[in-house]
Amino acid sequence: MNYRIIARFLSILLLTVAASMAFPLLWALKDGTGDTHAFMLSVLAGLTMAGALHLAGRDAPVDALGTREAIAGVALAWIVASLLGCMPYVFGGYIGSFTDAYFEAMSGFTTTGATIIADVEALPRGILMWRAQTQWLGGMGIVVLVIAMMPLLGVNMTQLFKAESPGPSLEKTSPRITDMAMMLWKIYMGLTVAGIALLFCGGMSLYNAIAHTFAAVSTGGFSTHNASVAFYDSAYIDYVLTAIMFLSGANFNLHLAAIRGRTLAPYRDSEFNFYSVVVGGSILLICAVLMRDGIHGGFFETLRYASFQVVSVITTTGFVTDDYALWPTFTQLLLLALMLVGGCAGSTAGAIKCVRFQVVLKSAAAELKRTVHPNAVVAVFQGRGTASPSMVTSAGCFIAIYFIIWGLSALAVSFSGHDIVTSISAVAATLSNVGPGLADVGPVCNFSEQTTFAKWIYSFDMLCGRLEIYTVLVLFTKDLWRK
Repeated sequence: MNYRIIARFLSILLLTVAASMAFPLLWALKDGTGDTHAFMLSVLAGLTMAGALHLAGRDAPVDALGTREAIAGVALAWIVASLLGCMPYVFGGYIGSFTDAYFEAMSGFTTTGATIIADVEALPRGILMWRAQTQWLGGMGIVVLVIAMMPLLGVNMTQLFKAESPGPSLEKTSPRITDMAMMLWKIYMGLTVAGIALLFCGGMSLYNAIAHTFAAVSTGGFSTHNASVAFYDSAYIDYVLTAIMFLSGANFNLHLAAIRGRTLAPYRDSEFNFYSVVVGGSILLICAVLMRDGIHGGFFETLRYASFQVVSVITTTGFVTDDYALWPTFTQLLLLALMLVGGCAGSTAGAIKCVRFQVVLKSAAAELKRTVHPNAVVAVFQGRGTASPSMVTSAGCFIAIYFIIWGLSALAVSFSGHDIVTSISAVAATLSNVGPGLADVGPVCNFSEQTTFAKWIYSFDMLCGRLEIYTVLVLFTKDLWRK
């Protein structure tokens, strides 16, 4: 393990995060609020930390970044980014404890959207913009941003990309990983600009349009209002955000291929079709139940609320336009299941991902065929080809480990005194990077009343969910750290 190259990488990442504070600082300076001082101190702290790490890694050879260094560097990057990201909350006195401030920052960078702040409208605009911006930075990936902007890291940047985006497969759209990272960020920024323009045209102020678009394209869910998107009570805004969230929950490589080829053909992708069917089917089911129980008015109003909430949950955004904790039990259980499914691989969404469920379901169907026809050769098809045995094994192992972490975390949270529904749903919401859960952490509640022990469990789960478990768990193995 070459610790100097890790220190060098972390110094560049901290410098990037510190520099990004300039944008919310502009809002603080414009308003003349007290968060100006908090941001200046945070930038100074970030520069100091980056300088110390740069000195520690200044002699590191550029070709020293191997697989182990990349894995350790990426996992530590999200930990130290959240450490720097929580400082504006601490220095400004907007969040009372370090645990709560770190939880809020980790929730932002991992695009979870769980919050401990009961009254966000009482905070200055600079701080609220920073909350939204942490999600935007974390959506496409802070490491991917560094790769796109800082090609001086070395020759093995593919390892960094894979460590931060460890899905079932790494789909390269360019022979150079820096070019690929830059192209993905261009698509991300294009969707951001389009979202801001559409929301601004729908009556949002420029400030709120930026903040809500940041949260939507990153599938994060932080809002500048206590009532979230329900504050606006606008069908236009609901449908615009639903479209942004849905597109952000799809594989960004499909968007890139569609733009390059000027065709919708890439969206015939097997995983995208599965994602679309799950979304459409869930909307129809929830619509039917809500109409049966007369929860909302006519069909189109019910469709609006059902569509928004289904897309918000499956993309792990966490925006709300209605208190779904008051909906029928069937709809709550369906939304809980969608939390676990998540969006597509290569998207900004969290959770298990549609492609893994596809692979496991097709593998199970193949096993049933082999049971009836023991001598048959049954292939598992995924996309345009067959899924390799390693891909099937990887998908099955990931889902197994995911549920193990969910179960153990829920047990730990319940041990600290929380009820069973809160424990199960809070862990599901944080591990899947959704945000709101049920019971004490429902859509109109927050995580402020959770115990300190539980908040650290949730922070760990959020990190596991964003880095898809393995990159975090490998930190606890001896093989990673041996020289």
